[in-house]
Amino acid sequence: MEAARTAAPHATVTLVSAEAPGLWRPLAGRVWLAAAAAGERATQVIAERAARTVAAWQEQCTTLLAGLEVQMLAGRARLTGPGQVVVEPPDGAPEQRLAADAVIIATGARTVFPPGLEPNHVRILADTELGALEETPRRALVIGDGTSGFELCHILNLLGAEVTWLVPEEAPRTRLASEVDGYLTRLLERRGVTVAPEASVQQLVAGEREVMAITSDGERHLADVAMVVGSYRSDPEAVGLPADQASVDVYGQTRWRGVYLVGDALEPCAASVAMAQGRAAALHAVRRSSGPADTRHIVLTFMERPQVAKLGRLTTEGAHGSVTAALTEGLAAHIHETPEGFLTLAWDQAGRIAGAVAVAPTAADMLAPVAVAMRMGMRLEDLASSYGPHPSLSELAALAARKMER
Repeated sequence: MEAARTAAPHATVTLVSAEAPGLWRPLAGRVWLAAAAAGERATQVIAERAARTVAAWQEQCTTLLAGLEVQMLAGRARLTGPGQVVVEPPDGAPEQRLAADAVIIATGARTVFPPGLEPNHVRILADTELGALEETPRRALVIGDGTSGFELCHILNLLGAEVTWLVPEEAPRTRLASEVDGYLTRLLERRGVTVAPEASVQQLVAGEREVMAITSDGERHLADVAMVVGSYRSDPEAVGLPADQASVDVYGQTRWRGVYLVGDALEPCAASVAMAQGRAAALHAVRRSSGPADTRHIVLTFMERPQVAKLGRLTTEGAHGSVTAALTEGLAAHIHETPEGFLTLAWDQAGRIAGAVAVAPTAADMLAPVAVAMRMGMRLEDLASSYGPHPSLSELAALAARKMER
């Protein structure tokens, strides 16, 4: 989508997709997360809301592309060489051959599950199959961690299920910001989630009314449903790009000149990062590039109430120092009765802002001005001298910087 609408003013663009434009795999899950965090408990109501949201977004995207005169072809595409594409229509019609000056591949990544943990779409569900829940399960197992594991536990707990989280390692990890791992784990435990560390599930046995998880040490866990967190693997060869041609330059261009890989087709990444890559590839393809995608200042986020947001580098990733301010150090947290949360601000050896992480109701909004400050190369003292709307959670970043001055 981002590549097509970026290139459309400068070139004739054709978008080939097996799905309707605008289909974003995590979108339904985002709706479930928002609805559960807002207090909705009826699974059918949430599922219907998610379906409406997905349909409305796809319709909006189709209208947008049509307005930009992007030609849309339904089908699966594969490369037969640089600039040569074959499209297989979904209705069995004859293949269509296209020639292009540039081809941008944004095919996503395939989901992979460990042997013995494959979903059966009834009692064993993938992390993207919340819509298959006809009602809230009384007992639920979550298998696997990462940001998806945290979100699944959060959603199921909010819906009222008894959640047992089977984590293969010694503790849950977001793999996004280690600074929030323990904080979020303790928060979920306080809310009733049972965390079982070092529980390596070897097999799932589904019955008519329940499912059993068997771990490597022989322990057995019973529940009404098991949600399995899959991993994602990109496979450029699936669309005809030879493995020895798949290495890319800073614009995402492969060894096949004019063929680009972006987003999950390059490697699994966040949607905002993928969009930046798509834009950079499109601008380079139409010769209007001002530089490769700069993803250093993109805010990455997950969860909802509290939301988690992360930006740049923290001290665990090489930043020189950091300071943390609790949400309650600002007046807004007291007014809105949101005491849980914090913001950590990091800087490099020259005193420039290097990154930040926040846990708060609107964590991503809190880090948005920090992202701008980083992009402008601002120092900690520059941020400390800024004052945003008062009282608001967005002023916590400047408050943290002033705290460091003291």
